[in-house]
Amino acid sequence: MRSRNDFRISVVAMIWLATALTLFGQAGRGGIMRVLPIMTALDADGNGEISAEEIENAVAAIRKVDKNKDGKLTAEELRPNFAANRSGRGDSGNSDRSGVPLTQPLKPLPPVAKQIEGVSTREILQLFGAKGRHGGTERELANYRRVFGFTDADRDGRHSKKEYIENGAYLTPQSRQGIFQASDTNNDGFVSEAEYVENRLITDEAKLIFSEMDANRNNRLTAKELLASGKLKDKKLANGVFEALDTNGDGELIIPEYLRVWGRWARH
Repeated sequence: MRSRNDFRISVVAMIWLATALTLFGQAGRGGIMRVLPIMTALDADGNGEISAEEIENAVAAIRKVDKNKDGKLTAEELRPNFAANRSGRGDSGNSDRSGVPLTQPLKPLPPVAKQIEGVSTREILQLFGAKGRHGGTERELANYRRVFGFTDADRDGRHSKKEYIENGAYLTPQSRQGIFQASDTNNDGFVSEAEYVENRLITDEAKLIFSEMDANRNNRLTAKELLASGKLKDKKLANGVFEALDTNGDGELIIPEYLRVWGRWARH
């Protein structure tokens, strides 16, 4: 049964969603996503559209906007981030000519460290508050399984490359290929329901942690923001972790870049 706080969040969210969709056509494809925190939270993959999968996860996404975790969305939390839109840096990744984000960094992923400053990557994730594959409520797990079924066209209990990459309805083929490869942990060329659920547990939690650290809500994370979040108390460790996540060495993290390393750590 819904709590009063859940109802309050849902009502406010629907009002803002309706407003955002109206503005969306005026702002251009994806433009409004960069200025409304609630739309940024809903548009998890940053492609300027709210997919069926993102709608399924709307409640969890909306909670990301509730920065102080009081069960309410205040005017401050809902205030548009016009600075991000003006800078053109509110998207979640680089774009090709079509304007669709390319969610895979161009450089090959370097060897992933097993420890930083003497601290294992498993311990580092725990310091961030991550539970990884062991997290998730029964309701969330059931929802992930249900969403998995939407793409499993032949109902064989696994996603083939044709089902997920070729026939997928969201992101770009390049992005879907990256997600597929990350999810296919046994490298058999298919993503089972268990592998899909595990990947969702890891990445959805990682995105939430990223959002909590992203103080200016521009969908980019700096070393200063990571340290200021207080999740890693040791400055040397925090800087080392940031450098490990910053695979292209440009001094800031975008979500896909961050997820590639985080996912490897979570499965280690």
